[in-house]
Amino acid sequence: MEPRSVGLTVVVVCSVLVVVVISMDPSFEVDHQALKAFKSSVADDPSGVLADWSEANHHCNWSGITCDPSSSRVMSIILMEKQLAGVISPFLGNLSKLQLSELILYQNSLAGPIPQELGILGNLQSLDLGANFLEGSIPERICNCTGLLNLGIDNNNLSGAIPSDIGRLDNLQVFTGYRNNLVGSIPVSIGTLGALQVLDLSTNHLSGVLPPEIGNLSNLETLQLLENQLHGKIPPELGLCRKLTTLNLYGNQFSGGIPSELGNLVHLKVLRLYKNRLSSTIPSSLFQLKSLIHLGISENELSGTIPFEVGSLRSLQALTLQLNKFTGQIPSSITNLTNLTYLSMDFNFFTGDIPSNIGSLYRLKNLTLNNNLLQGSIPSSISNCTRLVVLGLAYNRITGRIPQGLGRLANLIFLSFGKNQMSGNIPDDLFNCSNLIILDLAKNNFSGVLKPGIGKLYYLHIFQAHKNSLVGPIPPEIGNLSQLFSLKLHLNSFSGTVPPELSKLSLLQGLYLNDNALEGALPEVIFELKQLSDLGLGNNRFAGPIPHAISKLESLLYLTLHGNLFNGSIPTSMGHLSRLATLDLSHNHLVGSIPGPVIAGMKNMQIYLNFSHNFLSGPIPNELGKLEMVQIVDMSNNNLSGSIPATLQRCKNLFNIDLSVNQLSGTIPEKAFAGMDVLTSLNLSRNNLGGRLPGSLAIMKNLSSLDLSQNKFKGMIPESYANISTLRHLNLSFNQLEGHVPATGILKNIGASSLVGNPGLCGTKFLGSCSNKSHLAGSHPFSKKVLLILGVVGSLIVLLLLTFLVLIFNRYFRKQKKEESENPEP
Repeated sequence: MEPRSVGLTVVVVCSVLVVVVISMDPSFEVDHQALKAFKSSVADDPSGVLADWSEANHHCNWSGITCDPSSSRVMSIILMEKQLAGVISPFLGNLSKLQLSELILYQNSLAGPIPQELGILGNLQSLDLGANFLEGSIPERICNCTGLLNLGIDNNNLSGAIPSDIGRLDNLQVFTGYRNNLVGSIPVSIGTLGALQVLDLSTNHLSGVLPPEIGNLSNLETLQLLENQLHGKIPPELGLCRKLTTLNLYGNQFSGGIPSELGNLVHLKVLRLYKNRLSSTIPSSLFQLKSLIHLGISENELSGTIPFEVGSLRSLQALTLQLNKFTGQIPSSITNLTNLTYLSMDFNFFTGDIPSNIGSLYRLKNLTLNNNLLQGSIPSSISNCTRLVVLGLAYNRITGRIPQGLGRLANLIFLSFGKNQMSGNIPDDLFNCSNLIILDLAKNNFSGVLKPGIGKLYYLHIFQAHKNSLVGPIPPEIGNLSQLFSLKLHLNSFSGTVPPELSKLSLLQGLYLNDNALEGALPEVIFELKQLSDLGLGNNRFAGPIPHAISKLESLLYLTLHGNLFNGSIPTSMGHLSRLATLDLSHNHLVGSIPGPVIAGMKNMQIYLNFSHNFLSGPIPNELGKLEMVQIVDMSNNNLSGSIPATLQRCKNLFNIDLSVNQLSGTIPEKAFAGMDVLTSLNLSRNNLGGRLPGSLAIMKNLSSLDLSQNKFKGMIPESYANISTLRHLNLSFNQLEGHVPATGILKNIGASSLVGNPGLCGTKFLGSCSNKSHLAGSHPFSKKVLLILGVVGSLIVLLLLTFLVLIFNRYFRKQKKEESENPEP
C-alpha cells in the first residue's frame, strides 16, 4: 500500500472516530433534543424553513442554526421573519448555557408566554423575540442572563410590570419593549444599566414618575418613553445623559416646566415633548442645541413668547408649537431656519403680521398658522415656498387679497384661508395649483365671480367658498371636478339656475347651495347624484313643485328646501328617503295634506322635521308617532285641523315641538305627551283647542317653555303646573280659564301678559282677589252653572206669568164684549 493512500485512510478513520465520539457526548444529544422540541412546538411553518430539521441532517446543518466548529454545540438560533406559528418551547433552556449566545425569533407569529427556562442561558448575549404575539409577563429569571447585550421584546402582547431586578443586566446595551401592554412604574434599578445605549419602552401603559436615576445612564443615546401614562416632572437629571441624540417623551402626562438642563444635551437631534401638560416658557438653554433637527413641544400649556434666539437652530427641519398658549409676534428670525420643512404654530395667541420674508423658508413643505390672532396681509414672498404641500392660515384676522403667484406652488394639496377678513377676487393663477385636494376660502369677504378656471382642479375633494360675497352664476366647469365629494357655496350671492353639469360629480356627498339667489326649477339631473348624503338648497328662489325624482337620493341624511317658492303638495315618493335625519320644507307655498306614508317612511329620523310656514291642511297624520327618535318637530303656521294624535306619545326623544298657528281642535289627549322626559319646549298656541288643561303636562321633567295661549281651554289652572320646577316660560293668555291662580312655583310671579284674556281668573295682584270678583258674578257667590240653571227657571216663571196674564186679559175682554151686546145703545 502506498504511503499516500495509508495517510488518507488514517484521516478518514480519525474523522469518523471524532464524529462517533461527539455523537456519544450527552450534551450533543441534549442540544439535538432541545431543537427537536422547538420544532414540535411550531404549529405552522408556511415557508418550510424547518423542513431540513430531520434526522437525515446533522443539527448543525439545520436552517437557522450555527454551531461551534470544535464542539458542535449550538451557538445561535436565528429564525427571523419566517412566519413560524406556535409557542416557544421551554426546552430551549436545555441548550448549552455556556455556548448559546444568540436567540433571534424576530417577526414570526409565535404566541404564548416567554419561557422562564430561558433564564438558564447564562451566556446569552442577544435575545430578540420582537414582533410576535407573545403574552404574559416578562419572566423575572431573564434577569439571570447577565451577559445580555441586546433584549428585544417589542411588538407583542406582553403585560405586567418590568422586572424590578432589570438592573442586574449591567452589560445591556439595547432594551426594546415598545408596543406592549406593560404596566407599573419604570424600576429605579434601571439606573444601574451603565452600558445602556438604547431604551425604548414606548406605547405601553407605564405609569408613575420617570426616576431621576435615569441620569446615571451616561452612555444612553436613544430614550423613547412616548405614549405611556408617566406623570410628574421631567427629571433635570436627564441633562447628565450627554450622549443623547434622541429624546421622545411625548404622549404622557408630564407637568411642570421643560428642564433647562436639557440644554446640556449638545448632541441632541430629536426632542419631542408634545402632548403632555408642560407649562411655563421655553427655556433659553434649548437654543444652544445646534444639532437639533426636530423640536416638538406642541399640545402642552406652554406660554410666553417665542424668543428671537430660535433663529439660531439652523439645523432644525421640524418645529411644532401648536396647541399651546404662546403670545406675541412670530419672530422674524424664524426665517433664518432655512432647513425647515415642517412649521406648525396653530391654536395659539400669536399676533402681528406673518414675517414678510417667510419666502426664505424655501424648503418648507408644511406651514400651518391656523387659529391665531394674526393680522395684516399674506406676504407675497410666500410664493417662493414652491415645495409647500400644506398651507393653513385659517381662523385669523388676515386682511388683503390672495397674493399673486400662488400658482407656482405646484405641489400644494391643502390650502386654507378660511375665517379671515380677506377680500377681492379669487385670482386666476390659484387654479394652476392643479394638485389641490382641499381648498378652503370660506368665511371671508371675497367678491366677484367664481371663474371657470375652478374646473382645472381635477383632484379636488373638498371645495369650501361659503360665507363670502361671490356673485354671478355657478360656473358649469365645476362639473369637471370628478373627485369632489364636498361642495360648499352657501351664504353667497350666486344667481341663475343650478348648472346641470353638477350631475357629473358622481362622488359628491355634500352639496350646499343654500342662502343664495338661485332660481328656477331644480334640474332633474341633480337627482342622479346617488352618493349625496347632505343637500342644502334653502333660502333661494327655487320655484315649482318638489320633483318626485328627489326620491332617488336614497342616501340622504340632511335635506333642506326651506325659504323658497316651492308649491304643490309634498310628493309621496319622499317616503323612500328612509335615511333622513333632518328634513326642512318650511317657508314655502306647499299645499294639501301631510302624506302619512311619507312620515312613516322616515321613521328613522333622528334630528329635525320642519313643515312650518306653508299652507298645509288636513289632520296631523297618526304616523308621526313612528318618528320615535326625532328631536324637533315644527308644523306651525299652517292650516292643519283635527285633533292632536295620541300616537305622539311614542316620540320619546322629542325636546321641542311646535304646532302653533293652525286650526287644531278638540282636547289635548292625556297620554299624548306622557313619557316625554326630555321635552323642553311645547307650543300649541293660536289653535282651537279646548277642554280642561291636562294635568299630565306637569309630569314632564325638563319642560322649560309651555305656550297654550289663544285657544279655548276652560276650567281652572291645575295646581300641579306650579310644581314644574324646570319651567321658565308659561303662556296661558286668551283662553276661557277661570278660578284661583295657584300662588306657588312659576305661577307665584307670573306676569300679566301670560294670563291676560281670561276674565274668569283671580288671585294675583293684577287680577285681584277672588273674594272681590262681584263685577263678574253679580251680588251672589253662585257659579256659572248655578246661574245658568237659575236663569232657565226664572225664564220659565216669567213665561208662566205672561201666560196667566194673557188668560186673565182674554177672559176680561170676553166679559166686556158680552155686557156690551146685552145693553146696546139707543
